[in-house]
Amino acid sequence: MAFNLIRRKAGKSTNNEPSLPNTGAMDLWLAGTAFALLIIGLVMVYSASAPIALRHFGDATHFALRNAVFALIGIVAMIIISRLPIDTIRFLGQVGFWIAIVLLLAVLVPGMGLEGGGARRWLNLRVITVQPSEPYKVMLALYLSHLIAHDPGLVYRVRDGIFYLLALFMLGAALLMSEPDFGATVISAAIVFGIVFIAGIPLSWIAGLLMIAIPMAAVAVIMAPYRFRRVTSFLDPWDDPQNSSFQLVQSLLSFGNGGLWGTGLGQGEQKQFYLPESHTDFIFAVIGEEMGLGMVWLIIFLFAVLVWRAIRIARLTNNAFVRLSTTGLTVLIGSQAVANMGVVMGLLPPKGLTLPLVSYGGTSLIITLSAIGLLLAFSRTIAPAEKSAGRVTTPRESAS
Repeated sequence: MAFNLIRRKAGKSTNNEPSLPNTGAMDLWLAGTAFALLIIGLVMVYSASAPIALRHFGDATHFALRNAVFALIGIVAMIIISRLPIDTIRFLGQVGFWIAIVLLLAVLVPGMGLEGGGARRWLNLRVITVQPSEPYKVMLALYLSHLIAHDPGLVYRVRDGIFYLLALFMLGAALLMSEPDFGATVISAAIVFGIVFIAGIPLSWIAGLLMIAIPMAAVAVIMAPYRFRRVTSFLDPWDDPQNSSFQLVQSLLSFGNGGLWGTGLGQGEQKQFYLPESHTDFIFAVIGEEMGLGMVWLIIFLFAVLVWRAIRIARLTNNAFVRLSTTGLTVLIGSQAVANMGVVMGLLPPKGLTLPLVSYGGTSLIITLSAIGLLLAFSRTIAPAEKSAGRVTTPRESAS
């Protein structure tokens, strides 16, 4: 129902929108929920990474301290971004998208792109290592929102409209698949579909796009043997528990060991070199083992609150760019959280995605906190009267 209301309001937008001030109070529920997830993540990264950090670096706090530094940088970025004017954010989206494309290209250049786990997803900038797919997803949401807000008719035209938007997506998707990064490609596709849906694209066109996208995704899975093995292992993880299904089986054993109350913080067994990627992609399994079902439900609840508050911003705003950008960022954070938790619990095939705000990862954590900063900046555009009324007012009502 909320998305239908946002979609109806988006359909009434025009490209003659005035400059939008964001001098109001930010959404403290959104900020508080994000900080709660971040704190849980900082604690659990230390617990999940201690064994591997001690073995490889002789320091159990190696990953935890680095993650704390990443979180501090991300918080600073979040605060700065939350104070930016909307026009500045819109400009950054226009420039940032093409910078992100250049970075994705640079990853494929020998000597610049770093390989790991059979993929080339990281860019070596000498001083730091960056994963360009993370800022690309945010910039994709901002840039498409800018284009559609400037010309709402894009989603109603074919050749110079929806095909142009899809061409921009396919440019980034081709670079992501060259790494390869199928998970980031799927999340990017979800962002595009979410934005064009809210922008008012005819539903019959959505059905047509899905009829094209689903077979293309199936072909991408079949053509890559390792992806196909992931799907088959997901369908029957106990068929090959020592090989292709090893990670999923260990994850399921983690949840089984944890039960209702968990084994206790720091007392998990699967992270002791049984569960691969325990502090990154599969940290949710460590949380389930050590903290139990209650913490699992708490994290799901916190992500639900985060998505709800973001949807509320999109529903209350009268600005098309803010509405569409908020939608894209909501889809980004929400779909990635669902994908990660679904994979870890054996509900979805493995995709190699981190749990936003919780998993270890420098670029991912900093960019996610920056995305939260964008949502907070957007929340400051809503007048107090609109927030208290909980509804969208038209420009005519606001002027009266």
